[in-house]
Amino acid sequence: MFFGCKNLSFSYYEKKVLTNINLDVKKGEFVGLVGSNGSGKSTLLKLLCGILFPQEGEVIIKDQKLDEHNRIKVGYIFQNPENQIIGVTVEEDVAFGLENIGVPREKMLERIEWALSTVGLEGLNHADPNALSGGQKQRLAIASILAMEPEIILMDEPTSMLDPKGRNEIYKVIRNLREIGETIIIASHHYSDLEHVDKIIALNDGEIVYEGEKDQFYKSNVIQSELPFNEKIKRQFNADLKELVDEICR
Repeated sequence: MFFGCKNLSFSYYEKKVLTNINLDVKKGEFVGLVGSNGSGKSTLLKLLCGILFPQEGEVIIKDQKLDEHNRIKVGYIFQNPENQIIGVTVEEDVAFGLENIGVPREKMLERIEWALSTVGLEGLNHADPNALSGGQKQRLAIASILAMEPEIILMDEPTSMLDPKGRNEIYKVIRNLREIGETIIIASHHYSDLEHVDKIIALNDGEIVYEGEKDQFYKSNVIQSELPFNEKIKRQFNADLKELVDEICR
């Protein structure tokens, strides 16, 4: 197994959050993780990257159990980028993790330039992170993880706090990551975030209720709340959004 988990369960105090979760993610795969609030998406991502520890089962990376030695291979992007930004400048922020793992300075500079270029922040090395837009901050958070050269990137609703311009910036970054073959799992409520995923995994009450193709997931209406807005309109009123607007405006 390249990455995933076996028989993973987790509880907060006495409340069961995840029950017997099994995942098998292939190298280079782009996976969408969906589910209503409280379904366990964020908890699952935190278990997969080692922020939380399984109470039952195990997380696997390249046929080995995830532990303090190999967890560096899994990068985690928070919903709020400000939870990850700690540097005085953009360059310092990206360098922080590299310094912690002892990357030589010459190699560090190469990684910083590559990561910033990949997310479209080249030339902003000495900028103040606090002066960046929301989309730029999220791209900086992604660059800081990319520079560590993880083998899997986990994103927890990375566009939920952004305006349309910021979301489009992140979509462009995700396309770039796909082109260079990164393995990505993205938890999201936004249909646009999931437009190019290879498969959908849906959680409901802490259990996997669907794993398969995106189109089939929406067609079968596994979780009503996860349907795209246009599809909800079509099913509710038996008309597409444009037809409904035209009718209202008559």
